[in-house]
Amino acid sequence: MRSFFFILLCCFLLFFFLFDLAFAAGKIWSRTDMVEMAGYGEQKLSSVIITGSLLCDTSRSIAIPGATVAIKCQTGYKRRSKWIKAVTNDLGEFEIDLPSQLHAVPDLENTCVVKPIHVPELYRCHLNSTNTHKRIKLVSSTNGFRVYTSGKIRLQGHSSNPL
Repeated sequence: MRSFFFILLCCFLLFFFLFDLAFAAGKIWSRTDMVEMAGYGEQKLSSVIITGSLLCDTSRSIAIPGATVAIKCQTGYKRRSKWIKAVTNDLGEFEIDLPSQLHAVPDLENTCVVKPIHVPELYRCHLNSTNTHKRIKLVSSTNGFRVYTSGKIRLQGHSSNPL
């Protein structure tokens, strides 16, 4: 029993000596050092971007700026997935950066759908069209950066002019 306490005391003294030595050498690790040693942290390891465009089809196609589009991915968990939203730019194009918890979802092409959820009244397009849910398709994948597209989402419009 005496040898057990002796070994325990030696381990404690060795730990205290090494800690004191690291402190004396100014080697107290910062948060960044600790994160880097652990192999994870604030740096993004991957990015998944979803792109597409929204058009109002009448006698010609008109880009719809200011519309809200959303993507939803079924994760297979019992809790409901959230819609991740974006607003179209002046050319009717959108870009959605998927949250990192969805980057590892297998087969994103079959688990995610893009859908317009709000169109400015100025454009008089139907949101209840049967073609408003679009699947995504992988466009490129390099160095942890993947880009998917929904392509052009076409809504049926009332007239050829947006007013």
